[in-house]
Amino acid sequence: MRITLLAAAWAVSLKVSAQAVNDVVSIGAGYTDQAWYSLQNGIQGTAPKNNWDLAFDVSTMGSTVLINSVTGTTLWKYPKNDTAGWASIDTNGLATWAPHWNSDTSWAYGAIGRYANPANPFDFDWGVYDLTTHSVKGDSLYIIKLANGDFKKLWIQSIVGTVVSFKYANLDGSSLQNASLNKASYTGKNFGYYSMQNNDTVDREPVSNNWDLLFTQHTAFIPTPYTVTGVLSNKGVQVAKRDYDAAYLTDNNYSTATFYPAINTIGHDWKRFTGTSYAVQDSLLYFIKCKNGDIWKLIFTGFEGSSTGNYLFSKEKLLTASAVPQTKASTDPSLVLYPNPATTATLNIVYDLPADQTSATLNIFDITGKTVYTTNISGNAGLHVANLPANLQLLPGMYIVTVNGENYTSRQTLIIQ
Repeated sequence: MRITLLAAAWAVSLKVSAQAVNDVVSIGAGYTDQAWYSLQNGIQGTAPKNNWDLAFDVSTMGSTVLINSVTGTTLWKYPKNDTAGWASIDTNGLATWAPHWNSDTSWAYGAIGRYANPANPFDFDWGVYDLTTHSVKGDSLYIIKLANGDFKKLWIQSIVGTVVSFKYANLDGSSLQNASLNKASYTGKNFGYYSMQNNDTVDREPVSNNWDLLFTQHTAFIPTPYTVTGVLSNKGVQVAKRDYDAAYLTDNNYSTATFYPAINTIGHDWKRFTGTSYAVQDSLLYFIKCKNGDIWKLIFTGFEGSSTGNYLFSKEKLLTASAVPQTKASTDPSLVLYPNPATTATLNIVYDLPADQTSATLNIFDITGKTVYTTNISGNAGLHVANLPANLQLLPGMYIVTVNGENYTSRQTLIIQ
């Protein structure tokens, strides 16, 4: 996605560099691990895929919770009562309840948090945001089946400050655990993890700025939920796919590519199973734009399947973006879109401005980088809600929404259906 959003915040110098090198990333025989990878610096960390059950978004306004669906973990929102029903959970009819799943296109929408009420911008799915206290209070219950087959009832009780409080127990109320996770313990990371099977937090992933790609198994929808082995991109990383390109080995023309923020743009379908082994799709390349603006070219050259869990590929750095921050201190206000995906008529834009704010602008860009909407918004510190004008008709597709202040840019991806 060719959008020059950082021009006001960064002085950028660009240069072409490097040549193709071959590399291998392994997630282990039987796909036992996950591996976080930096295109510049290689493997940044690995962890067993099955040592967690819940992953809490630890960003400032983060409220979503992922489930570890590839291990067989399954989640249902309890449809028979709100939190008043904690002591009298009734799972009769559970087989007819629709499971909740993580999004496979965005880290921002976990199985808990993805299903918010689109008519209420303060509904976080599992709880409701309080404008006065800036906390979230849980109003929903969940049933979760863990990888070991145990069924638990789960209540995300609150987010107050940086602390997420929750409790879970067997369906009959026994083995009650009152638990918490402090986001401040995971500074710079995307998620803080929790094992309900071991009743403990788990620090698994590297600092977000240190990696670009996650080699892993994940749940895809083709069209029903199915476990696949592939590659997901980090928050802030954008990927362009160019397939059936006869000149793919020498094609370095990323300037004509369209970059997308969907985390599964690489995904799993660059390979196919032949019955005895995996074949990699020919004439396929990916251009990857890292958070710092560097652009890489990646071509898969092999995949060894569950016998080793090895991914084989070549990578080439096509562009180095040397970014130097401005001398002003940078702040990053929170920006939340509800619902997302959305229609223009139902979109709510919630933004939280810092105390030193004196002016701000709301912009919406399409995938070509064209500005389709811009307006001045409240410059007062605190939380605000903006709605788009009724006469603005955005076509279905992907957009970038930004709030630009004097020394920062905050952004979110928006899908219009």
